[in-house]
Amino acid sequence: MESTRVKKSGAKRLLQMLLWTGVAVASPGRVLAQTPLSQSDLYCAGFYTQRPIETGLLVQGSEDGSFKNEFATGDYVYLNKGKDAITAPGGQYAVLRPVKDINRKEAFAGQLKLLMGLGTLYAEVGRLEVAVLHEHSATAKILMACDSISAGDIAIPFNARNAPAYRSPHQTDRFAPSTGKATGMIAAAKEFDAWLGEGKVVYLNLGSAQGVQVGSYFHVVRSYLGGGNAQFANAGRSFPIEMNDTQMGRKLTPDEEAALPQEVLGEVMVLSVEEGSATGMITYSRTEIGVGDSVELE
Repeated sequence: MESTRVKKSGAKRLLQMLLWTGVAVASPGRVLAQTPLSQSDLYCAGFYTQRPIETGLLVQGSEDGSFKNEFATGDYVYLNKGKDAITAPGGQYAVLRPVKDINRKEAFAGQLKLLMGLGTLYAEVGRLEVAVLHEHSATAKILMACDSISAGDIAIPFNARNAPAYRSPHQTDRFAPSTGKATGMIAAAKEFDAWLGEGKVVYLNLGSAQGVQVGSYFHVVRSYLGGGNAQFANAGRSFPIEMNDTQMGRKLTPDEEAALPQEVLGEVMVLSVEEGSATGMITYSRTEIGVGDSVELE
C-alpha cells in the first residue's frame, strides 16, 4: 500500500516538472500541426468548383437492399453502370456529394453571393474500386469512407494527388506588413463551421487564375474590427464613450481604423486548386480564425 502511494506521488511530481518545463503543455491542435498530412486530409476535404461534374455514374445500393442505406469502408455497393460504360474491373472512383448549408445566415456581409460565384460545393465522401462488372451494373468495394456513403452519391474517376510540401508551423510576426501578393478571404469552411483552429479545412475565393498552386501558403490576416471579427464590429463601434456626463474615450473614424496595422492570425496551406477557388488547411493559428478573415499569399 505504501509502495503504491510512493509511485503515485512520484508520478505526480514528474507530471508537475513536465508542465513547468513546457514538455507536456502542447495542445491537441499543436500536436496535430506537427503531424504530416493523412489520406483523409488529402482526399476528404471537399472543394468548390464551377466546372461541370459528370453525374452519370451513381451508387445505387448494396446486397442488403433497403435494410442498409449507409455504407462504410469495406462494404460492397452497386453502381448503376456496367460493361456498357466501365471497361474493366480494378478501376478506382472518387465518391462525391453536392452539399449546401441549410442555414442561410451569413457569417459576413455578402457571403451568400460570394459562394454562389465559387460554384457548387462537393463533399468528398470516399473512394471505391470496381470488383465485378455486370451487363448494366457493377459491384464495387469501398476502399475509404470519409463519411457515410449512400445511394445517389456520384462516382467519378479517381485521380491521385501529390501531398504538398508540409512545413513545420512557425511563429509568424503578428504585425507583419502586407506581402503585396494576391489577397482573398476564407469564404467558408468544411461542415459550415464559422470559427476555426489548426487542422480545420477552409475554402478560399482564389484559385489557379490568381496564381494559387497546391502547396501555396497564405497568411490569415484581420484588419481592425474586420474579417471574421465582423459579428463583433457593431458592438465594438457602439460602445459607450460617455457616462453621467463623463468622457470615457472616443470612437475612431473610418480613416483612423484603416490606418491601423493588420494582424496576422495564422497560416493556411493549399491542398487542392480550382480555377476560382482553393481548398486549404489551417496549419498554424495564433488565435481563433473566423470565416470572413482575409488571406494573403506568402
